[in-house]
Order: sequence, then structure tokens, then C-alpha cells
Amino acid sequence: MNSQKNSHRFLRIAVVASLVVFAILCRLQSYPSTPAQAGKQTQIDLDKAIPVTLPELTGDLKPADFQTSDGKSGWIMRIPGGRPIATPAYWNGNLFIGGGYGSHEFYAINAETGAVVWQIKTSDDGPTAAVVEDGCVAFNTESCTVIVCDARSGMVLWQEWLGDPLMSQPAIYNHRLYIAHPAGQRHNSNASTNSSSSPRSSHRLLCADLKTGAHVWDQEIPADVISAPIVEASRVYFTCFDGTSFCLNASSGSLVWKKANSGTSAPLVAGGEVILTTKVRERDKPFEGLKRIDSNHGNDKDGRLLGKSEAKYLDENRGGLIGGGGGGQGPGSGLGVAEAVNIDASVGFASAPPAAKLEAANKLVGVSTVVGGWAYQGSRPAFSRGQMMNAQGKYLNSIRATDGKFTWRAELTGAGINADSQIFSPPAIGAKYLYLCSVLGHVLSIMQSNGYVGRLYTFKLPFTFQPALARGNMYLSTANGHLICLKMGDPDVEGWYAWGGNAQHNKIGL
Repeated sequence: MNSQKNSHRFLRIAVVASLVVFAILCRLQSYPSTPAQAGKQTQIDLDKAIPVTLPELTGDLKPADFQTSDGKSGWIMRIPGGRPIATPAYWNGNLFIGGGYGSHEFYAINAETGAVVWQIKTSDDGPTAAVVEDGCVAFNTESCTVIVCDARSGMVLWQEWLGDPLMSQPAIYNHRLYIAHPAGQRHNSNASTNSSSSPRSSHRLLCADLKTGAHVWDQEIPADVISAPIVEASRVYFTCFDGTSFCLNASSGSLVWKKANSGTSAPLVAGGEVILTTKVRERDKPFEGLKRIDSNHGNDKDGRLLGKSEAKYLDENRGGLIGGGGGGQGPGSGLGVAEAVNIDASVGFASAPPAAKLEAANKLVGVSTVVGGWAYQGSRPAFSRGQMMNAQGKYLNSIRATDGKFTWRAELTGAGINADSQIFSPPAIGAKYLYLCSVLGHVLSIMQSNGYVGRLYTFKLPFTFQPALARGNMYLSTANGHLICLKMGDPDVEGWYAWGGNAQHNKIGL
């Protein structure tokens, strides 16, 4: 009898154990085995954004005040031409901003009032985002000159025609300027020690003295640089539009390492690691995610993509951020590929010139126009308090640098949001919040620690570049020629003074 009872008991235990195992297996099938399960999963409904009513503008360069329904204020002004405008740079109470792709103007604007302090006319068109250091403001035009001015007066200190087109921004470090340009087009007696009369590569990275323009070195690279070179600890890091990542010695230009790793953004350097978004194809679909790379040797530290998600916005002919905003055109929906083609045509590009080498960029990130390359920023991360944070498709990610697992992931929902689109430009960071803007017109602050929304507005204007932050104000530029100052009145809105945060494009949070 006892043996029969024991048999029944063992049978019941076996049945219960089987049910537990079955339940676990079902749960594993329902929830994919990804690092995201270690972190908090949230959703952000962009349809809940507070609408901001903007005033009717009476003319160009005339700031007009506005109020938000939750008690914030600000001003908006229209830059002549209605063109795509890059991130403004902040220095000494002024904003420094170009008139946009196709423009011949560059401005210094009072950061509090919007009044024009000075302006200059450039010899050719398309000012990029600027950087300011040592009292000098540096920028380049898409066609085709690097320009350095006295930041106080606007007096041009030097300029040099480098080649057509120039799609990336310059960087400044240790009294030197770093900029990419097409090879073989420049004719200058001040040749660098590394240059060649018959270039083997399509592009070069130039290092020049900031105050005089004297060439220090000029290194061969295979394509134009995505967004900008990044300078950290006497090294220059960058990703080219063919997906190759580089590390050069900032003083000599000598190669430290290079890796063909399908990089899709400018790198970020933090804690001895290079953090980079990269692309892979799986099951004939594009995916994007983060990788950590050893800064000394360029070796992949993860062997997999962190925060991986499908990335149809990187497919060929999608246009990058400027053409991938929800598939629409016009205010509030980004710029479509057809409109980008028209913008290129307005500055003389019936099609992208061979010097741009956009065939590789199109295969890698979907950029097929010069204005698309000029505006492309990808899913570049920010870094603060041990977290790698980026906007990637319809997701906002926060991933721990220690183990590559999610702290949180927020999925964006609402009208115009779909998995095929890159919604937000790269984040700017304060001490506690991320600050982002979207091609659909949203302006968002979000807690770095948990992904909770702080402020969420909709301006119904297309933002394609990341904002600048200074003295409690957010500075936003649009794809159709507007500059906006949103006065948040929060000390956290501070310290992000240019694209990438500083003149080295490598601002790291606390």
C-alpha cells in the first residue's frame, strides 16, 4: 500500500513539474530572449504632447514671443530662405547658426532675445553646424569652404576652398581644426606632409591651425565622414559613409586603427570605449544596434548588437533622417526623398556628384542626396551615469555600459509612428534628462534614470537636428528655416553647446 501511495505522490510531483516547465517554455516563447528583459519596458504616446500655438511671423529675422499652456515661454524666428537648418552653437550669450542648406548667410544671434548681433555672407552655400572655441567660430559650407571667424565680431580670420561637396562638420581640439574633404580637388601651396598629388582614396581628413589655417597634416580616408570627426584624449575618431571606423593620432594624423564594421553614426568615446551604432542584415532584413569597441585597438567587445531592432529606415533610398520621418512631406512630417532631390537641384546638383561617393552611403544608411548626407546623424548615442542612450527607429534605449543590458526601453506610439521610420534625432543631455526633437515636430524631455517623460510638446514643425541647451533654454532648428528658443527655466537644460555637446563633439554626462 505504501509503495502505491508513493507512486501516486511521485506521479503528482512529475505532473506539477511538467506544468511548471511548460509554463516557463511558453513564457520564453512569448518574450524573446533579449537583454531588454533585464530592464523596464515603457511606452510614450506622442499623441499626448501639449500643442504649442506659435505666432504669425511678420518678417525674416524678427523674433516673436509665444507661451505654452503649461507656463513656459520662448521665441521663434524665421531665417531667410526656409531651408534646412543645423544645430546652433552657443558661446558667450550668443547663438551661431547658418542660414541653412543652400544659404550664403551665417549669423550670430543673441541667445535670450533673438536679436541679430552680426551676420556675414559666405562665398558659397550651405553652412553646416558650427563649433566655437578659443574665441573662434568654425564652420564649413556644403559647397565647398571651411571658414573661421572671430566669434565676437564676425571678422573672417581665414577660409579655404577644400572641395565639393563638404557634408560633415568640423571639430576643434587643442587649438587645431579637423575637417573631412574630397581628395584631389584642392590646390593650395600649403600642402601637408601626408598629402599625395594622386590620391588613392576619395577623401582626406585635414588638421589645420585654428587661428591661421596652416596645414598640420592631411590623412587619406575612404569616404566623407558621418556628421563630424570626434576628438578625445589626443585621438580623432570618426566613421565614414562606407561604414569604416577610424582612430587617428590627433597630433600627427598617424593611423591607430581602422575597422570595417558597418558603422551608422559618428562614434562616442566614454570610459576607454568607443560606442557606435552599427548595421547587420539578418533574414534579409536590416537591423541596427550599439557596439562597444576598445578605443586602443578597435576590437569589438560584445560580439553582438546591443539594443538591436529592425531598421528599415536604413534601407537604400530612404534618405536617412531627413527623408524617413513617417513617410510624409512638408511641415510636421520631415522632408521626403523627392523634396531632398529638389533641394539638391536648387543648389545645382541634378544628381549627387561622384566626389560625394554616395553609392556606399546609400547602401549603408539610405542616403542618396547631398542634403541627406549633410543632415544625416543616425542613431548616435549619448552617455551619462554609466548609461548608453539613443533614439533608434521607434525606440528610445538606455543600456548599461557595464554589462550591455537594458536599464529601460521606451517604445514610441502615436500618429505617424511606424517601425520603418527614424523618428528622433540624437539626444542632447543635461544632468538628469535627455532632450530630443522629432521630424514630426515633437520636443521631449525624458528622465535618464527610468525613461519617464518630463515634458512633451508638439510644435508641428519638422526638426531634423538635435537641440542645443544653454542657461535653461532649448534651442531648436527646423528643416524649413525656423529657429526656436524654448525657455524651460530649468538648470538641467544646460551645457550642450553644439552638435555633440562641445567643439570636440564628445560631451559626456555626469
